[in-house]
Amino acid sequence: MSVLNVMWSGGGAFVSVHKVHRQILQLCKPGEAIETLLLQSGDAAPLSDVGCVTSLGLSSARIKGAGLVGALQRVLDRRRLAKRLVQRPSRLVLIDGIGVAAFILPLLTKLTATRVVVLFHGSKRLKAEHIALLRGFPADRLDLVAVSATLAAELEEQVGRNVLNGRVAIEPAAFRSSLLPRETAQRVLGVPVGAGRTIGAVGRLVPEKGFSRLVTAIAGWLLNNPEDRLVIVGEGVEREHLKALAAELGVLNQIHLVGHHAEAPRLYSAFDLICIPSEQEGLGLVLPEAVIACVPVLASDLAVFREQLNGAAGLLPSATEVWRDALNSVLVEDLDSLADVQRAGMDAEGVWARFEAFYQHLLAR
Repeated sequence: MSVLNVMWSGGGAFVSVHKVHRQILQLCKPGEAIETLLLQSGDAAPLSDVGCVTSLGLSSARIKGAGLVGALQRVLDRRRLAKRLVQRPSRLVLIDGIGVAAFILPLLTKLTATRVVVLFHGSKRLKAEHIALLRGFPADRLDLVAVSATLAAELEEQVGRNVLNGRVAIEPAAFRSSLLPRETAQRVLGVPVGAGRTIGAVGRLVPEKGFSRLVTAIAGWLLNNPEDRLVIVGEGVEREHLKALAAELGVLNQIHLVGHHAEAPRLYSAFDLICIPSEQEGLGLVLPEAVIACVPVLASDLAVFREQLNGAAGLLPSATEVWRDALNSVLVEDLDSLADVQRAGMDAEGVWARFEAFYQHLLAR
């Protein structure tokens, strides 16, 4: 028997999710065969060393059954996948979120020797048919798991079934040892080395990440401190909007949109401060990565971030003026002290130990 890990797609936008699943799969029973199945396609490098990776190459329309043609293709695709699942049975199927679950979970109903874990990474309002799907699957073979206690409580209220808190974690010692030296990291990012402070932000360039608010809030500081810069690591639909906003505010030369970097977690030493102005997050790895890397953080005052920092300083309301004032204040204070307080609040070593124990037990059942 084996473990099958089913995910939506590959590529840069999915790297964080891939890393979470990789950490979980590494806790499977020794010697157990592991395969990752991508419904779409793309690079899934973080998963390549925990078994084989196979892509079905389906379009989003075919996965969702959009339109008449998409619906017909979806029937055929699921029929082929159902045959594959019967021919190559798995002891456990780990499913990435409700979109993937909607496609594959009905195919697993009659495979009574297969346990299923649906792992939720982000906050969203579930559709009625998705709730019915989760409620209708045999409860003794299905575990619903969320990557934070905050998300678990939210989903449990919607679904009406127990949702486990499987808060994800990062192994602190290994993560710190992987960090590049400061100047090397800055060169990799293609930003000025040495002079001035480098404020960082990491994430997809989409509205819910709040980067427009960050650019607006930090513009005054940058104008008064011409050697400082804001570096945003990530790619997405807001790139041109952010460039236009930076130009309008007169700080285009100090705001660096460096695109997606596969090695972004190794580059935190490039930064003096990390900003996470997200409007919503299921968990988000940027906060724990930055804190473990000893980089202080300013983040939105979201429940999931309060959960991770255990009340430590650095969380802000979403108002642009609050962010502006906080940046103007914290950038003239002792950043090392803020980093120390946040590191103590997070207790990364304790969180990692609990992560290992939780998922080893979950996968072994």
